[in-house]
Amino acid sequence: MKHIIFLYLLFSTVVFSQNYNYAIEEPRKQALPVLPVVNNQLEEIDYFKAYLLPIAQKGTLQAALDKYGSVRLEKGDYSGVNIVMRSNQRLYGHPTLTPVSNITIAAGSSNVYLQDLFPSGKDVIFQAGGVISNCTLKTIKWANIKATNAMLENNLFINVMSTINFDCSTSGYFRNNKFIKHQVHGVSNMLVMKGNNTTPSFGNVHLHSNFLTPAGDATDIQNLQSITFVGLDSEAWNFSGAGKKPMLSMQNMGNVKITDFGGGNGYSTVQTPTFNIDANNLFFFNKYIKGEGTSGSPTVAAKTNVLYYKGADDDYMRGSGTVTGFDLKSHFAGTNDKNITLNGIIQTSTISNSTLANAILGTQYTPFSRTTWETLPDPSGANWATNRVGKTDSTSYIQNLINTKGIAELPEGVFYISSTLSMIVDGTKGIIGAGTGKTVIIGLTDDFPLITLAESASGDNNFVLSNLTLQGGSAGLYAPDEMDMIAFTNLKYVVFRNQKYGIHLYRIFGLDNCFFDSVSFVNCTVGFFQDPHPTYTFADAGYVDKVVFYNGQYLNCGTAVSMKATRADNLNAWINCKFDANTLAFDISGNNFPIAANCDFTNHKGANIIRDSPLALYNCNFYNNATTDAIIRAQGSFMEGCNLLDNIPVFSSTVHYLMSNYILNSTIKGNVTRTYGISQGVFVNSNLVANPTLNKLLVNVKDNVPTVLINATPNPYPQLLVTQ
Repeated sequence: MKHIIFLYLLFSTVVFSQNYNYAIEEPRKQALPVLPVVNNQLEEIDYFKAYLLPIAQKGTLQAALDKYGSVRLEKGDYSGVNIVMRSNQRLYGHPTLTPVSNITIAAGSSNVYLQDLFPSGKDVIFQAGGVISNCTLKTIKWANIKATNAMLENNLFINVMSTINFDCSTSGYFRNNKFIKHQVHGVSNMLVMKGNNTTPSFGNVHLHSNFLTPAGDATDIQNLQSITFVGLDSEAWNFSGAGKKPMLSMQNMGNVKITDFGGGNGYSTVQTPTFNIDANNLFFFNKYIKGEGTSGSPTVAAKTNVLYYKGADDDYMRGSGTVTGFDLKSHFAGTNDKNITLNGIIQTSTISNSTLANAILGTQYTPFSRTTWETLPDPSGANWATNRVGKTDSTSYIQNLINTKGIAELPEGVFYISSTLSMIVDGTKGIIGAGTGKTVIIGLTDDFPLITLAESASGDNNFVLSNLTLQGGSAGLYAPDEMDMIAFTNLKYVVFRNQKYGIHLYRIFGLDNCFFDSVSFVNCTVGFFQDPHPTYTFADAGYVDKVVFYNGQYLNCGTAVSMKATRADNLNAWINCKFDANTLAFDISGNNFPIAANCDFTNHKGANIIRDSPLALYNCNFYNNATTDAIIRAQGSFMEGCNLLDNIPVFSSTVHYLMSNYILNSTIKGNVTRTYGISQGVFVNSNLVANPTLNKLLVNVKDNVPTVLINATPNPYPQLLVTQ
């Protein structure tokens, strides 16, 4: 009978106003928590309803997939069993990342889903044969992802820490696949993509790529009709001297587009050029990568038409043969370059060149789909602060789980704590809940951080946090100045609510190459807070590099993101994120190549939405905002494929410093000129509603003076984050 009472309480839909501690035969260490009745987010629901295969039965993994269709794994090693994935099958690893063996995605499959897997040194193979489409690979670590003469369409690769080798040079193709956060470290080649002329490959978009210290050559890309990189960084290619090619090697290409292109090779054993590109058309936007020492000049083929908007370092030379391609270069030699040149000649009057005009207009394709935003679970409700008074303290219970199990796997319930939970960052510690709508940790007071990270003597530098809501306390997650580097950490499905700081990085050494999946901040003074030492020292560098915030929501915060770096941050990205009803969305400085892609900015009512460092905006929408000064108060901006639909000034006139603004293929309702301060920039194929004289195909702005260079009507549509 006592078991029946317990089960009734566990599954009842009633929220109790106090904790009931019913006795059962087995001893209990923790009072039964209040159970929320709020649903999880949709992807969490899919995960938790999958069949849980015990590790003791790992030999039956294939049979379980074939029987149940959707399988999730416990913490532990499931390797030793090769599997074949077929249409509509799903395999979820544990949030700690589950070791598995070789995986084949069968020819003709669709809607296969792989997540949180660690097939170290193993292969994930797309089988040749029928078309493989609409599959998702998410958080796959240290695998070799391969396709030889296979046919791939509309697949999604997210947070792939693995080499990719697609060789369709004989037959097959890969088309309209998306690669979001591709990071590889120390191996070669990191990215191989080879197509053929009979069944061409095209439309593949790489959004945030980091090729870190490849031992030899980094890339080998050949014979594609098109490829796009938005956000590409490489460091120390040919690090061990095992290769001879430039970092980016592209041959026999159609259309190549690259933006936010940074990095360098100062400490490579063999220094080679940054790129060698043989293409029909080449597009650069915000290029600052630099080949150092004996690298030599990068090369662009003699036939290639080049559109180059904003950059510095490593001006390219032409390949052998008669030069037939044009060079349109806009502000390409750093901050002091305010000119546009065509084939080396500064342009100061109208250009009549139909080939150039058609290249700027491009071809209209389908933009990336917009995210349908879920309402975030609020399991403790509006009265959470008053309801916490007098609740049972679960601090010791959770801390004991961390200390004894490493990973504290919490069931459904609301857990109240009176002091911080300490978590050593040694690769074995973490907290996992039953979902953002089902597991909540709430501070009994607001004068301590809910979770405090601690440095590990072992030097490992990651931890696990997933599937829960953290509410109250001074901060949700606090990293103190004793912390060295936190790297390769994956947080997923965590909601921070009602804190001064959701995540607070206080004078740590660095946060590097991390992935925050569906991590959201609600009603925080500052959502994500990078808090470095005000005076830079190496020990307290405090940087944030190559971190991707994916599918997160930033709602009703004072400042959604505060990242004022003293050692420059590099290539951080917010992808498919929602910023709504914040006073300020971004307060960033000292940032190189920050990116917001496919994001929505709505209902902001502070002075500005974006401040200080230039932020690159791709396919972003702004609407229903009512800022009192301007949308952007920063040193500049980069926009492509955006819609700014509020009739408010775009750029602030309250600061005197130089603003460099580059607007491509966008529709903007507000005024893009300033009444105070110096501006420069380039407006390309954009509908500038409030500025009809600038509503042209190509305009150069030099020291506040605009010059129309191509006097044709613009027809703006995104040209980067698109599928063909």
